[in-house]
Amino acid sequence: MLRTPRWVLFGLLAVALAVVMVFLGVWQLHRYQLRSSINDRIDRHAAAAPVAGTDRILPAGRSPSDADEYLRVRLTGRYDPAHQMLARVRTVNGNVGYEILTPLRRSDGTAVLIDRGWLPPADPDGAADPVVPTAPSGQVTVIGQVRLPESGGSGPTRRNGHVEVRRIDPRLLASAVPYPIAGGYVTATAQTPALSDRFVQIPIDHQNAAMNLSYILQWWLFSGMALVGFGLLIRWEARKRAGLSAPGDGRRGARSAGSSPGRGSRLPEDDENDADSPARTAVPDRSSRLPEDHPGTR
Repeated sequence: MLRTPRWVLFGLLAVALAVVMVFLGVWQLHRYQLRSSINDRIDRHAAAAPVAGTDRILPAGRSPSDADEYLRVRLTGRYDPAHQMLARVRTVNGNVGYEILTPLRRSDGTAVLIDRGWLPPADPDGAADPVVPTAPSGQVTVIGQVRLPESGGSGPTRRNGHVEVRRIDPRLLASAVPYPIAGGYVTATAQTPALSDRFVQIPIDHQNAAMNLSYILQWWLFSGMALVGFGLLIRWEARKRAGLSAPGDGRRGARSAGSSPGRGSRLPEDDENDADSPARTAVPDRSSRLPEDHPGTR
């Protein structure tokens, strides 16, 4: 049965589905490991003391290394509010608003974009720009976390006399400032002088690694179900070909499993039927009567 083209095709399809779903589970395993490592990095850096934000950690024109993402750094310099930028359509705590990016010029002539925090729009409709607190003049010290450039970024656009962006990628925003800027940026958590209390601090969200773990289990379970289902299909077809019952057909299977009575295996009720049958009752044959059967005949 299994050598027929139909069953060969079924077998190849079941094996192919199982293999594909195993590899999908392996891919989700890699995603789980990646997200778990990011969460570990977030927790490790959050517990560590801030380090100096040197050019090695925040190199001009280049993205920071993955190992330095979420690293707590301490930067000293002067804000340049003239080249301040607004990141629009940014969601914090379920609300849509703006993040304020202000360049902090370092002593070596380069700058780092500081995300000072989130602000709501100036009107309920979200059409008006936010009212941005003035950046402090003079030297400031910022403590924050290193962030890698976001994917899908685009170049700066000008609106209402300032630069706006949708995704934060400092490498694409270098043309908007007259000095070199670092390829990564920093989300401020503390500042001297203090940040305005109107800013909402940008949270660092952990990755949802548990979701990938559930996908791993699902794909591998589906892979096993494909093979088990093929095996059950083979068993069902084999029983059907052998004359045994298909699932749910017990009466017909019981009748086909037993042998039907033949002529050599008469049942007791057959004898009773034969005894009562008129065809088998003895009837005297009038044509074969003897002479003495007739009275007066000699």
